[in-house]
Formats: sequence, C-alpha cells, structure tokens
Amino acid sequence: MTHPDILTMEKLGYLPPESAPHKIGYCLYCDEPLFEGDTELTESTDGMFCSMDCCHEYYEIRHI
Repeated sequence: MTHPDILTMEKLGYLPPESAPHKIGYCLYCDEPLFEGDTELTESTDGMFCSMDCCHEYYEIRHI
C-alpha cells in the first residue's frame, strides 16, 4: 500500500496544491473568471460580477 500523495507524484510528476482557488464562473459584464474567495465578488439576481463597478456598468447605474 502506498500513500496517495506518492501515487499522485508518480502519475503527474508533481503534487497539485489543494489550496488553489476554484473557478466558480465568469463576470456577467467583463467575462473575467471568478474564483472562490474573491473579496470583491458581487452577486445579483441575474448573475455574478468581479466588482461593484462591473455591476454598476451592467445595470447602467451612475454615481452622483
């Protein structure tokens, strides 16, 4: 019996990091990939945005 990390190293040649962020989608406005744990991630009823600025641009909200 061999440790799973050793089997993975033998198969891939490297050990993939477990802490790598997972892609959860794309920004509805600029099509930028969104990753789990993004601090500026904004969600609306229509979808997700990479920032509040993209959300405002998508809905054409102006700052006064």
